[in-house]
Amino acid sequence: MFSDAHTHLIGNPFGENVLEPKEIQEVLKEARDKGVVLMVVGSHDLSSAERVIQIASSENNVYVSIGLHPWIATPIDDHTYKSFLELTKRPKVVAIGEIGVDNNRSRASKEVQLQALTQQLRLARETGLPVLLHQRGYHQELMEAIHQEKPPVSAIHGFGGDLNELKEWLDLGYYVSIGRSILGEEGERFKAIVQRIPEDKLILETDGASRSSKGALEGQARVVQVAQVVASWRGSTAKEIGEITTRNLKRMLRI
Repeated sequence: MFSDAHTHLIGNPFGENVLEPKEIQEVLKEARDKGVVLMVVGSHDLSSAERVIQIASSENNVYVSIGLHPWIATPIDDHTYKSFLELTKRPKVVAIGEIGVDNNRSRASKEVQLQALTQQLRLARETGLPVLLHQRGYHQELMEAIHQEKPPVSAIHGFGGDLNELKEWLDLGYYVSIGRSILGEEGERFKAIVQRIPEDKLILETDGASRSSKGALEGQARVVQVAQVVASWRGSTAKEIGEITTRNLKRMLRI
């Protein structure tokens, strides 16, 4: 069995990688056929959260994370906060995310991103839900926000940092999610990172569907390929890695 700790089915905040309803069903079926028993589908604002919750309601292996993505971060007013709080009570909502900071693609300033992040870390603490964190740059600022707000033990998704940053996350007790970046031409650079992650803190992800250079749709089933590479680096098998990472994800989400 395999699991996808962080993925998308309805595109990103900028309207990229949007799937048609038929394509969503296609990638979900392929994932089921490949043994993906659990996936956490992210949203990027209130309206997208509602859409993902609706998809999850009819899919046994689909769960939901809700939050305001850092690419479109704005200060969260009382109404929006209460709306997110109400959504955390819905069936299949298991995490806050993806939230975080980004010094590359965000339309918001660092200050606004950190304000929205802080408010959502507070939401996580209030609800007891773990967080799926996005980070591109601003590592120290992100760490300071976590130390200040003290959300439940959570995960850094699509980890792309160095060994020093890895140690900081592990010292916090966080889970480290490895994604399809390791499948690319520069994937080998992640080998030392993957080998250093303790067995009980490793989870896997795809970060959503994409299209190959030939236009083929590649969905959540690609997490099996991620598991195969991770297994080769850790002297294990894809089946063992799948079982370990699925067990870890369930533990973090308490499902």
